[in-house]
Amino acid sequence: MTELAQELEFESDHPFLFDSHPAMVARSLSVGIGMFAGKWKLSVLWYLEQRSRRFGELASLLPGVTAKVLTYQLRELEEVGLVRRTETIGPRHTEYALSDTGRAAMPLLQLLWQWGNWQLRREAHCAADDTSSSRL
Repeated sequence: MTELAQELEFESDHPFLFDSHPAMVARSLSVGIGMFAGKWKLSVLWYLEQRSRRFGELASLLPGVTAKVLTYQLRELEEVGLVRRTETIGPRHTEYALSDTGRAAMPLLQLLWQWGNWQLRREAHCAADDTSSSRL
């Protein structure tokens, strides 16, 4: 039993009941969100899903990101196991790719992308309705 389970003194013959315990839900959501938190991380994962990329290529796909911030975000993605970094010596360059864990997270990212598109269309539709009704 995990340390958290012992702390909560939660024992059950149904292991999934523990997963839905409020403290475990909060902890799981926090861990999940923490892995993706960062202005550029989701975009980096999105572009790496297509194929492996070098640092400069990622930087050019993300206008507005500084080299320092991109380096920091890539390191964090590597630390949590979503991205793997490969360095080659001749010619020397570094390439980033999704790890198995990163690939497993892509359905979540796809759903987030679809929901974001739906939200943008909804906002555009509402804005169009506001514009047409103000002409009356």
